[in-house]
This record gives sequence, structure tokens and C-alpha cells, in this order.
Amino acid sequence: MLRSLYSAISGLKNHQIKMDVVGNNIANVNTTGFKRSRVTFSTMLSQTMKGAGSPSANQGGTNPAQIGLGSMVSSIDQIMTPGSSQNTGKSTDAMIQGRGFFVFRNAGQIVYGRAGAFSQDQNGYLIDPGTGAFVLGQMWGANDREVLEWGSTPLTPLRFNVGSYPPEPEGDKIDINIADFVQNGSNYEYVNPALIGASADVPTGGTLDPTTGKITFTSAPTGTGTPPVVSITNIDYDELTLTPGDFVQKGSVYVYENPNLVGATLGTIPGGSFDPKTGTITLTAAPPSAGVTVTGVDGRLRAKLDEVTIDGNGIITGIYSNGKGSASRRIGQLAIANFANDAGLQNVGNNFYAATNNSGIADIGAAGTAGRGNIIPNSVEMSNVDLSQEFTDMIVTQRGFQANSRVITVSDSLLQELIDLKRG
Repeated sequence: MLRSLYSAISGLKNHQIKMDVVGNNIANVNTTGFKRSRVTFSTMLSQTMKGAGSPSANQGGTNPAQIGLGSMVSSIDQIMTPGSSQNTGKSTDAMIQGRGFFVFRNAGQIVYGRAGAFSQDQNGYLIDPGTGAFVLGQMWGANDREVLEWGSTPLTPLRFNVGSYPPEPEGDKIDINIADFVQNGSNYEYVNPALIGASADVPTGGTLDPTTGKITFTSAPTGTGTPPVVSITNIDYDELTLTPGDFVQKGSVYVYENPNLVGATLGTIPGGSFDPKTGTITLTAAPPSAGVTVTGVDGRLRAKLDEVTIDGNGIITGIYSNGKGSASRRIGQLAIANFANDAGLQNVGNNFYAATNNSGIADIGAAGTAGRGNIIPNSVEMSNVDLSQEFTDMIVTQRGFQANSRVITVSDSLLQELIDLKRG
């Protein structure tokens, strides 16, 4: 049989595979975070009809004479170039600008992906809405100024609920690094929404404003330990000390109103009274300079999460408010994974990839560090499929298929000529 028949058959099969890849690219032209693929061909073994000859003093050398036996698929590569940005306006959506992948836990398996169209479930977990896979990262406790330890601390599902309280301090105590105080004129300030609506013991020289959760020192605070920290202790949400500035004079009385106290049962208020129907504390005389301490608050004045934002480093920041004051805190940070060979990842469906022997080990850390891309908030990454390129590849593939089909037709005609020789 003619070798050209089988060479052409290999060409047909390979161009069919290439057409399958082109079709898949076009099918995913609007798939969030999709990466297109390409097919490359290589030659199969060649049959040597005559070997190469060495030159001599009297005769020149000769080249080998070989007949190729067709083509084969050399590789199907994933093209990991970034796609365009599509603004969604949704606060939980995120796009990686540059290298890197989001990290997910899907049915107990760690997978990676570029699709950042995130949602939340009823428990407040940040998830991939199509699969329910948890989005992983690091979470801050009550003190959001602590340094996150990437690599040594296990990743955790990111979780936050609008209407939820900030984390309560462990052991009713917060240790504040001296470097976390911000100088404002001659004062040094530290704000934490976990301290809104709380009473606490502050070291000498400092005060706590429970309305804003701000701790103020009139001079540079001094701490203990290495690095030096200021310890805020005995944090309590059942007892609250109101400063004179919290009261408003109305005629001959001084009033503090807070709808969060409606229905509360407060303890005895020296020199005053409490109306649980309106949440109003009324004093018959000016409040003392030391303030007025009330009990039975039962956490009603704590701040609740109002809204969240994601910044360029993947830090999720929450705005907490109790109607009287508000403050922001860092809730958590998205984990970004880098690989030595992105194209070596295995596509496992649902916009997820799994690490392989040739992708390298995931290098996980914060966005914008160690070569990882930055985060574009309120946006998602579109597919990197270029339809003009795909249609061109489709035409080339079609012509290649047709040409190989024609080789089979002509080879068949040659065989028919041989068969017809007997008739003559």
C-alpha cells in the first residue's frame, strides 16, 4: 500500500484534534478567566531509503534519502496570557492583574483559578458560586495590625457577614504594637471597631472613646516587651462609660440617646434615669468629668459590619458602625498562588486547575509581592480568546484537513490505475 495513505490519515486525525481545540476555545469565549489552548504538530519517524555518504578525496558526500511517515500532535499548550478586565461593580469580585491564581478548597481538594466572580453563602463564607468552593486566605483576629505569616500559618476560608460583630479579643485583652499608633498633632491614636461600645482598662496617659473605638494618648505611649506593646485589658461589652461629650444639654437636663439601647435593662444610673422605650439616658445635672458608667448594656452598643471593600493587595476591609460611630478594620486577605510553570497546570473543570509534576509547587502569599499580580477590585477577568485568531486557525485547519483528504483521494486513484493494468 502507498505510504501516502497513512501519512494523510495521520494528518486528518491531527487536524481533527486541532479543530476540537479551536472549537473549545470559541465555546469559552465568554467564560470568566478562561485560557485558550493551541496545538502544535511534529513529524513522525521517517523511513530511510539511503543513508548519508561521507566525502572522499575523489568524491563528494551524499545526503540521506528519507520518506516521512506523517505527522503527530506534539503538544496542546495552554496560553496563560491575561484577559481583559470587566468591571462588575460588585464588592466581592476580584481580578488578578499579572501572574498568580486564587486558591480554593473544593470538596476538600486544593485547586487554583483565575475566575474571581465570588459570592457569599448563608454562613458568610466567600465562595465560588458555581461550585461552592471556599476562597482561601488569611484572617485577622481582634487586632488587625498583626503581621500575617504566609507559609507557616495554614490557609483558612475567608468569612464575613454584613451585620456581624468584629471578633472579640481573646482573654478580654488586645496588645497594640507601639508602631500601630498614629500621631495626630500631639496625640497618639489607635482605632479598632472591636472597642466600639466597650469598656476597658487603658494604661496611664491614655483614654478610650467607646463611641469611635479610639484609644488616645496625649504623649508617645511606652510599652513592654519586644517589640513593645500597649496592653488594653478587661475589655467588657456589658459595661460602658459615657464621657461628658456624649451627652447633649436640653434645657436643664443632659441627654444621651442611642436606639441600640431600646429594650435594654440597664443598672442604676447615678443622678439620672433610663427610658428603655427610646434608649435615652437622662441626667438631672451635668455629667461628672470622670463620665457616667452604666451596666447591663449586654453588647448592644457594639459596632456591626456595614460594608466591605477589597484593595489592590487583596486585603478585605470592613466598615463597622453602631449608629453613633464607625471605624474600619482589616478582615482578611486573599491568598495568591504562583507557579514556576503556569502552563503545566492541569485543567480539572469548573475554571479550576490542579498542580502537576511539571507546574512546580504553589508559592502562596499576598498579592503584589514576590512577582504575584495585584488585585483589581469590583472586576473579573474575561477570556483571553481572540476570535479573529480562532477563525483564522479554523480556516487553516479546514484547508489542512481538505489537503490531506485530497492526498487520500489521489492515492486511491493511483491504486486504481494499478488494478486496471490487469484489465488491459
